[in-house]
This record gives sequence, structure tokens and C-alpha cells, in this order.
Amino acid sequence: MRACEYMLAAILCCGAATAGLSWAAEEKSPITISADNLEVNRKSRLAVYRGNVSAVDRGRGLSILADQIDFLFDERMEDLERAVATGNVRITYGERRGASDRAEYTPRDARVVLLGHPKIWQDSDVVTGCKISLLLREERSAVEGCQGERVNVVLYPKRSEAGAPQAPRR
Repeated sequence: MRACEYMLAAILCCGAATAGLSWAAEEKSPITISADNLEVNRKSRLAVYRGNVSAVDRGRGLSILADQIDFLFDERMEDLERAVATGNVRITYGERRGASDRAEYTPRDARVVLLGHPKIWQDSDVVTGCKISLLLREERSAVEGCQGERVNVVLYPKRSEAGAPQAPRR
């Protein structure tokens, strides 16, 4: 039981980031993870959450829902090296939402990679491709097509208070 408590504390100290929020302030906010099952293997440096997994980091404005999330730690089980969410992955960060079959997060470079029919949307605007990389700390993203599949973007004009379309966002 002590190992599980330690693992949960380590997981709570680690996590993802989102653009536009203070990096110093985010470390003080708790991360809440819930799932049907948790398995911790200290030899493998792995914590596996299975079944209706919900990971919410309010400080960073990030939440991840998935069938399973695997957390891989460093040799001392103190720092998160990588997290992999699989199955019905849903991500919310700030005003943006994402969906994919798989998401990989590396905290060192604050990168989230969505794979398997990834889609990102904000309001009604939608971006799809084969691979979507979100560089959260840099507030940028890259979308790649794959063989026979192109990147697709659907942008809707925004309306002003008076009802006239606004100029596109840059």
C-alpha cells in the first residue's frame, strides 16, 4: 500500500502542460486521476490506470480521458518520463479539444502527440490529419498527413457583436 501512495504522490507531482499558463503556478495545483483499476510495477517503473480513466490538471487547464493511461517514470520513480493514453482518448486544454485513438505525452519538452484518427477543434473550427503534435510550452502545433490522407482544416468565420463576420484570426 505504501508503494501505491508513493506512486500516486509522484504522479501528482508530474503531468502535462498547456500553453498560456504560468509554469511556476501550475506545479502548485493538484492533479486528480481516477480509474476503475490501478497497477503499479516499481521494477518496470510503470503505473497503469485502466477503465474510464480521467486525469485532470486544473492548474494547467488540461484533462485527459481514455480507456487506459500508462505512466513511465525515471529510475528513482520521482519524475515522469512519458505518459501514453490509449483507447477513446479525449483531451481538453484551454478552449481546445482533441480526440484520437492514442496520445503520447513527454513532459521534458511539453509535447503531446495525437495518433490514430486525431482531431483538434476550437469552437466549430476543426483540424484533422494522421499525426498532430502539440508543443504546449511553445504554443504551436504541427499536423501531418499520411500516405493517401491529407491534412484537413475547416474554419468558420467568426461573427462580431453586430452580427457581421470578423476578419480571420492570425
